[in-house]
Amino acid sequence: MEKLDESKFEQRLQLWALRIPRELASAVTRLLRSGCLLDKPRVKPVVEDPESDKNRLVVLSEKIQNPDLSDIEEKVYDSLKQLCNIDVVPYSLTLGYSYWSADHILKQILPAGVEVPSSFETIAMLHI
Repeated sequence: MEKLDESKFEQRLQLWALRIPRELASAVTRLLRSGCLLDKPRVKPVVEDPESDKNRLVVLSEKIQNPDLSDIEEKVYDSLKQLCNIDVVPYSLTLGYSYWSADHILKQILPAGVEVPSSFETIAMLHI
């Protein structure tokens, strides 16, 4: 039996994050909820800052491509600047094999044109 190479399912995302004081994390996430925050199932947009336990990193959406935050609505950007000093840092996120659903994995490994069975389908063989 062939073993599935789980490393083939890794997806690396190069994103931007805001380094902010930890006590402002909820206020900043409220400001950025309108499409600026990373929105992936089972991935938290606010993570520990590896450089300081006084800060948090707020991971931005894939739509935010520029470190000058020019992709963010001006009104939101101005509110952020009033709240705290904005430090934009690169953030790398790897979605591994365990992140993906069984349906996604099956679609990747089955030949093109083969339908992925749903959890309610059963396969029966009839002998004629």
